[in-house]
Amino acid sequence: MNDQAERLRFLARTLQDQVRSQVFEAVQNCRVIAVTSGKGGVGKTNLALGLALALAKAKYRVLLWDADLGLANVDIILGIVPKYNLTHVLKGERSIREVLIEGPAGLRVIPGGSGIEEIANVEPLVLTKILREMAALDSKLDYLFIDTGAGITRQVLAVALAATEVMLVTTPEPTALTDAYGMIKVLKNHRGAHRIKLIVNMAKNEREGEAAAEKLVRVARQFLGVELKVVGYVPYDRAVPDAVKKNQHYYLASPHAPASLSTLKIASSLGKIKKDGNSGLKDFVEQVVSFLQKKPREG
Repeated sequence: MNDQAERLRFLARTLQDQVRSQVFEAVQNCRVIAVTSGKGGVGKTNLALGLALALAKAKYRVLLWDADLGLANVDIILGIVPKYNLTHVLKGERSIREVLIEGPAGLRVIPGGSGIEEIANVEPLVLTKILREMAALDSKLDYLFIDTGAGITRQVLAVALAATEVMLVTTPEPTALTDAYGMIKVLKNHRGAHRIKLIVNMAKNEREGEAAAEKLVRVARQFLGVELKVVGYVPYDRAVPDAVKKNQHYYLASPHAPASLSTLKIASSLGKIKKDGNSGLKDFVEQVVSFLQKKPREG
């Protein structure tokens, strides 16, 4: 048991060093990563937070925007009670800078305002205002993670199409895979499928994770002509729900747990992404605004 624990600690140190080694390569502009899913209940928020924490601990400047409007819960997972949230920005009472909260490991968070109906149906013009405020943060950020709502809405689609990468989270369950396929199809119809990177969450083991990924890769290739990139698998791990019950995140509460090591491995691959072609927050904002100002496509 001691040998196994030592191996886990060694693996964690090695992966963290891989992430940290990228810090000293000057990051020219903020990378925008949308973490989304075809349906709820696949662990999207926990995974988005885990990836953001892993990079923050490696001394990257990371902001997590809880954009799951109406069902925001990043602050709950972290055990933080924010004084202000996105609702105050929508009402014009506070700016984005004023609602930013400091989380663990230097991570900054824009809290979304859980269960508040008016932000679940936010008008595009109001969302545009928020995004323009965020664009001013570009020089102070290396990574912006956006925890989108589950499923396909116009706002989610706008964010996904403008992001540098789209982390599509699914589980091996048939319904989750079917809904993930639906998300891929919609993004493909809008010429955004090349941004997708697949993560299989809550797999019983690596074999199940690989089988689920291979199934989705195969049908996306056969029926959509889309080549999916699989960036990792995260096993089902009791450390995840145990941490949630304590208002903690599993990556911090149990850094050597299987889910934490898998999350760190995925984060280390993000650290190696080339900066070429990365145009930052301002370009992201302009693309989102442009999409929202267009008339919705039919079909």
